[in-house]
Amino acid sequence: MASPVVICDLCGTRVPPHEHYAVRIDVFADPSLPPITTESLEEASSAESIAVLIQQMKQMTADDLQDGVHRRFEYRLCIACQRSYLANPLGKPRKQRQGEN
Repeated sequence: MASPVVICDLCGTRVPPHEHYAVRIDVFADPSLPPITTESLEEASSAESIAVLIQQMKQMTADDLQDGVHRRFEYRLCIACQRSYLANPLGKPRKQRQGEN
């Protein structure tokens, strides 16, 4: 059985079977709990607060709701793009000091 053709998700290059890299990105809400007081707990448990939250959620799409909790992305990269990705995973502009290449 032939291995499926892999195309680099960044540059579009065909990559030989089993010679690519997988990049998995998980974006999720901060799992730590904020400080909770008795007053805020009592306020949050009121039926009115829950009704407001449900109303807000009705205005959101399923993707909006999911994005507020967790989203996973997976990409396949060739070796050149893997090296570039590891050097600058967020793709932020690099600041160069004057006189440096």
